[in-house]
Amino acid sequence: MGCPTCRRENPAGARFCNGCGAALPPRCTACDHENPPGAAFCNACGRPLEGPPRVAAPDPRSYTPRHLAERILQSRAAVEGERKHVTVLFCDVADSTPLAVRLGPEGMHAAMNRLIQLVCAEVHAYEGTVNQFLGDGTMALFGAPLALEDAPQRAVAAALGIQRAVARLAAEDPAGPCADLRVRIGIHSGPVVVGRIGDDLRMDYTAVGDTTHLAARLQGAALPGRVVLSEATRQLVAGWFELRELGALDLRGIANPVHAFEVVRERPVRDRVEARLESGLTPLVGRERELAALDAAFAAARAGRGQVAFVVGEAGLGKSRLLFEFRGRLADAPHAWLEGRCASYARATGFYPIADALRRAFRITDRDDEAAALAALEKVEAEEGGALAWTLPFLRQLLALPCGEPEVEQLDAATRRSETFRALRARIERAAARGPFVLVIEDLHWIDRASEELLAYLAEAVATLPALIVLTHRPGYQHPFGDRSYHSRIALQPLSEGEMRAMTGAVLEADSVPPGLGALIARKAEGNPFFVEEVAKSLLEEGALRRVERRVELARPLETGAVPDSIQDVLMARLDRLGEESKRALQVASIIGREFTVRLLERIHEAGERVHPLLAELRGLELIHEKAVQPELAFMFKHALTHDVAYASV
Repeated sequence: MGCPTCRRENPAGARFCNGCGAALPPRCTACDHENPPGAAFCNACGRPLEGPPRVAAPDPRSYTPRHLAERILQSRAAVEGERKHVTVLFCDVADSTPLAVRLGPEGMHAAMNRLIQLVCAEVHAYEGTVNQFLGDGTMALFGAPLALEDAPQRAVAAALGIQRAVARLAAEDPAGPCADLRVRIGIHSGPVVVGRIGDDLRMDYTAVGDTTHLAARLQGAALPGRVVLSEATRQLVAGWFELRELGALDLRGIANPVHAFEVVRERPVRDRVEARLESGLTPLVGRERELAALDAAFAAARAGRGQVAFVVGEAGLGKSRLLFEFRGRLADAPHAWLEGRCASYARATGFYPIADALRRAFRITDRDDEAAALAALEKVEAEEGGALAWTLPFLRQLLALPCGEPEVEQLDAATRRSETFRALRARIERAAARGPFVLVIEDLHWIDRASEELLAYLAEAVATLPALIVLTHRPGYQHPFGDRSYHSRIALQPLSEGEMRAMTGAVLEADSVPPGLGALIARKAEGNPFFVEEVAKSLLEEGALRRVERRVELARPLETGAVPDSIQDVLMARLDRLGEESKRALQVASIIGREFTVRLLERIHEAGERVHPLLAELRGLELIHEKAVQPELAFMFKHALTHDVAYASV
């Protein structure tokens, strides 16, 4: 709670300011209205200001998983004082005052503690951070202090998970204190400035603009059991979730009506390509060489010479889109396709991409309960004739289902792992015996150790099978699969200026683009297809361009403009994965400019001459390139947008 006298932020539930001792204005727990000191009833909704008993905020170390706590503490020095683009989630108990009256202090306290546990579990599952406990509500952040490429999608997925968990809790004990528990959730995306992060993980954030304020107001506008989003968040998650438009809402404390949306359900999509299918994909540009290489690998596999293809490229260069087009080219060729994806938040979960691939193969969705999942497995096995029935207990374990075989459950860990490897190989050999088999695992840079070992095992066995294994990853990931004659590396290159111009016209649905627009986008995107698309759309949405029949015209002089939120999340997540000193060097360099000399960086960076190994690391990661050696050593940022994001974070 902010002090109106000295502006110090105080803990939730404080009556007096920790900084100046002034009485803090009471806040209504029903509508979140701030009332004058001494008020007994809210002057906005008329409810008693005492409200339900507040639950003391627990020590963050008690509810934050160890692996997240370690990452936060390791990165805190690098993120304190930074400007971050985050997604804020506010969760609040609906009709809490009558609920507190009915349950009494003890019952309400028990219900709130159980709710806090559920909220923390869902938020942490998606690597969000529980930032504040506000009486009968909770505030969580996605994207800070841990930057996330897909923070908005994770926030909405966590919100739906919270609603499902609360519904299950109420159904489990219809006569218990949580039977009538319902929560409202509001979500908004925008900038914040990261403040101090204590040794106890307590975090201080200062909102920039109305980021947190608007999220709280959207939560107040949500119906019990519902999730409401702002327009800013909708733009970032539209393809991933089914939404219902609520129109323009007049929210207290917000000057202009806010366009809001209610989340209906999650769509069964796995990546950006699938998320954009409904709105239409931009025509593929400049990937003929890469598609030809995949075609050749499939032809060799079909002839019985198994292949392993590594598709390598930075975020946004189009690895998933390339595979989407490749699969379309195989539509008329007999083959079996199995696809799984690694996730950044599941690196500690063994066999995550393998389980993901199996769920797709057996058509098991996140909404299926245990009985439905088991039935799907049994149906597939019945269709296959039962020849591989011995593999089912191992598949059930991979899918976190009851094993069903006491003998398998009693195996030691090493034996169970080796038998799981053998079971998956047997299923792949069986599938390949019926025709060419393609196994795709994406985003190996986020793979867990168990899955990595399994893929290395399968890659050794594939040479004599009519099978193709396609693995995608970003530069910097060192795979453990060795170097074999049947391996190939397909590196995606940036688009040429002509290809970017053609793509810009396709994105804007225009036969021609204004002079200078193509050059601006090419300068910003640096050949990255995802950046081309997002920058072009951003200029149109901001009103810098307008459509006139089959062409676009300038509505105002083109300026550099802000980095689109979707790109900022991707790039900031990459910068946050750097070590503290390397990230600081990149930020200081960004202040000098997109191009900088090492001599000047040495003079203004606290590391001085020790900055050279840091620059070598940044160069190895292809964040910067050597620009000149004479008359003095100089570097430049590889992408203009990387420079912009690094500079904006200072």
